[in-house]
Amino acid sequence: MQDQKTILPASVLVSLYKDTLVLPDGEKKTEIIQNKEQNAAANAKMVPPAETPKIKKSIGPLKHLGDHHKKILVIVNDPLSVYLNEADFILLTSILNACKLTIADIALVNIGNQETGLHQILETLPSTLIMCFDIASTDLKIKLPNTLYKVNELGESRLFFSKALSTMQGTGAEAKQEKGTLWIFLKKLFQL
Repeated sequence: MQDQKTILPASVLVSLYKDTLVLPDGEKKTEIIQNKEQNAAANAKMVPPAETPKIKKSIGPLKHLGDHHKKILVIVNDPLSVYLNEADFILLTSILNACKLTIADIALVNIGNQETGLHQILETLPSTLIMCFDIASTDLKIKLPNTLYKVNELGESRLFFSKALSTMQGTGAEAKQEKGTLWIFLKKLFQL
């Protein structure tokens, strides 16, 4: 096999080596630093702001995690994850453990990356309890009030809405308060 050499045009080479590699004797380092800062500022103006990548929602069989042994459905909205990002998943498993549950007891459905509504989910995963984190009733294609930590009866199922798991992360006062509110609600719900 013969080596093929690619010859780059001079304009490309110049753009690859924008900064001076060797300082001439009379030039000051501060001038170069200032030039770098000016070039960075000019480049920042020319580059459009980064957009959040748009994830296409899948249409097809419902994807879920867990075995659904206790007929508990957990619905989240995390468009950048298959099921749930790692930090929120760890928090969810600790919440489940506190309620004497495991991932095998629930079905975790992420509606952030699949096109579905609550009725379609319940056809596949009939559930007695539905826990919705960072979900509005319109996201589920149902008409219910979005009151947080209040059980809504929906046929054979009970459903409640909670803030996003990410709002309960960390040691800040707001995160602790949100975790506390959820825990008080879950203790009553599961009679712990």
